[in-house]
Amino acid sequence: MARKWMVLSVFMILFCTSKAENKTYPTANNNLSPIQAWRSAEYCLQNTSTKCWDKYTLTDSGWLNVTHEDGHWFCTEGCAEHTGWVLDCLFHVKKDYWFANKATLRDITDTINLGCNSTQGFSGVSIHVSQG
Repeated sequence: MARKWMVLSVFMILFCTSKAENKTYPTANNNLSPIQAWRSAEYCLQNTSTKCWDKYTLTDSGWLNVTHEDGHWFCTEGCAEHTGWVLDCLFHVKKDYWFANKATLRDITDTINLGCNSTQGFSGVSIHVSQG
């Protein structure tokens, strides 16, 4: 009987002290199971910024809707910085995250770096998608 109560006590301690997932700061979620990692990745993508127009907000589609003409605005008005934060968040909760268009975190990061730091600019898609 004492063993039963001890097991029940340990269960209650573990259950009552467990923390809920942090939806606001997903990188604070530790020891993520595969399902929790995907959920935390979704929380990263739900982080929006007033600096980004809706059409430039990174979603699970992986489509960077940044045209050549809008590239300067995207890069200088904080949207590229915010998108970088979202990518960093995704990296910390699920390093092997991939988007619906099969682009990886590296593909999107490289697209932004190339679009903002070269004369090539943006074409509206990520490097991976345009090459594959």
